[in-house]
Amino acid sequence: MKIIPLVLSLLLVMSLSSASFAQQTATAAVARVAFTLRNNLGYHRMFRAEGPGMAYGFTMNRNESTPKNWPVGSKLYYSKDGETTEELILSVTADDAGKTLLTDPKTTGHSPVNTVTVRFRNNSLLPHKVMIITYRPDETGNGTQGIMLMSYSSTSQSLPVGTKVYFADNKQVDVVMSGKRIDDEKPFLTVRKADAGKTFDIFQ
Repeated sequence: MKIIPLVLSLLLVMSLSSASFAQQTATAAVARVAFTLRNNLGYHRMFRAEGPGMAYGFTMNRNESTPKNWPVGSKLYYSKDGETTEELILSVTADDAGKTLLTDPKTTGHSPVNTVTVRFRNNSLLPHKVMIITYRPDETGNGTQGIMLMSYSSTSQSLPVGTKVYFADNKQVDVVMSGKRIDDEKPFLTVRKADAGKTFDIFQ
C-alpha cells in the first residue's frame, strides 16, 4: 500500500522537473539584442526595464549613453523608484541590434546617425574606475559614464563616427560638472568608421 504514494511522489517530482526544464529552455531560447540606450531627456532620470528573465531599475545621467543587451520584447518604462513602472517608453525588437534607442518618448526610435562599436580595455594590472566623457556630433551636450573596470577587462561602446572620447582626470571631471566643456582639448579618440570592432588600451 505504501508503493502508490511513493509512485505519486515520483511522478510529481518528474512533472515539476520537466516544467522547470521547459521554462528554462524557453527562457534560454529568447534572442537578445545589443544596442545603446541614450538618455536624451536633458536631465537625470530613473527607469525600469522588464523582459523575459529580467526586471530591474536603474538611473541615467543627462545625455548618458550605455550599452545594453536585452531580450527581444523587453520594455523600458519611466519609474519613480526603480520598482514600479509608469509610462512605457519603448519595446526592444530584433531590428534594434546595433542601434541607438532614446529615452524621450517624443523621439523614441533610432538615432539618425550611424554608430560603430569599439571596446576600451583596462590594460593595467590593477582595477580602475574610469570616467568616460563623450561629445557626439549629433548632440550639443556631453555624455558621461563612470565605469569600474577590473584588470584587463573592457567596456563596449556604440558611438557615432566623429564622436570625441575622453578618459577624464579629476580636473576635467570638475570642469564638465561645472557646466563647461573640454572638447577643445585633445581627445583620447575621435571615432572613425574604420574603428568598428577595434579594442583600444586605455593606459599608454
